[in-house]
Amino acid sequence: MKRKRRNLLIALLVVFLSGLLWLLVPRSDPLFHGRAESEWIKSIVYNGSEEQTKQWRDFGPDGVRVLARAVDKADRPIQRTYRKLYRRLPGFLRRLLPDPGPVVTAGPPTNVINLLSRLGKDAKLAAPAVARALNSEDTGVRQIAISFFTSPENENALLNHMKEKEKRKLLSGFIRAVEDKGENWGLRNNAALALKYYPEQREVVAPVLVKALQDSSPSVRQCAAESLCRVAPDQVGSAGVVPVVIGVLKDPDDQIAWRAALLLGEMRAQPALAVPALSESLESPSTLVASTAAQVLVRFKEQAEMIIPALEKAAQRQDTAGGWAKSALKQFESEATANPGAPK
Repeated sequence: MKRKRRNLLIALLVVFLSGLLWLLVPRSDPLFHGRAESEWIKSIVYNGSEEQTKQWRDFGPDGVRVLARAVDKADRPIQRTYRKLYRRLPGFLRRLLPDPGPVVTAGPPTNVINLLSRLGKDAKLAAPAVARALNSEDTGVRQIAISFFTSPENENALLNHMKEKEKRKLLSGFIRAVEDKGENWGLRNNAALALKYYPEQREVVAPVLVKALQDSSPSVRQCAAESLCRVAPDQVGSAGVVPVVIGVLKDPDDQIAWRAALLLGEMRAQPALAVPALSESLESPSTLVASTAAQVLVRFKEQAEMIIPALEKAAQRQDTAGGWAKSALKQFESEATANPGAPK
């Protein structure tokens, strides 16, 4: 009992001191190019113009430091701690302390981190501040913070160019985000994508991605499949990746379905399942999906006998997909001419 009472008193003291710091510590707002930093930050627009991006790129490292400070100021660790403790206090104590206010979700830091992502490698100085934002209470902030490290989602992603120790520190935050139980599937999507940059941690990452293949969001399932193929390609069969991706291929959202078609072609796994699904997609009302299916089917040359009739039918389409189907047929014909003994 005494220990509980002592712990309670310590907690109350921490909250009280945090509240005093909240009230008494001045918030500096230095000038930057003749304007207060806060004014610059307020003017930043999410997915802003190229002119805005160029302006901040021209500011150089000093501008990046301003943006990094804005990310930190939006939600400092002491603010998060105070907010959590404040919520647990009885009402009479909360009335004696300053209200911590809501979690900042708009403006800084989301707009700022988005701008930092657009700056690309020029924003590397801000990586520590954005890494701290991975602990934000707001899932939207965490989502955009993850994208800072994966943008532009290819080999040029910052995660691919970080020191091993710094990169490893971020891993737990990404895993926590993939396993988040909230409604923000975008957070899980971005985190699943980030895990593909950790092939050296496959023993840790692969089980997380396998579990994410069962996510309620088709986008998350697709990202998990793509990342697993890169991190642990030998587990594609045992994890049931192909059936999962086929399910995504049938999704009405063609912006995710076409990626599923592309991945099936890249994997070339379980053709007995993949080829019929891709052949069916040649009849998709989406030109994008049907075109992608036509392009990837040429990778399954051993199944030419099954594929060619579907391509001949698709070649009658009057859209771009019809053109891709005709192109695929020519490739099969060339293959048959070059290899007379190949399956037809």
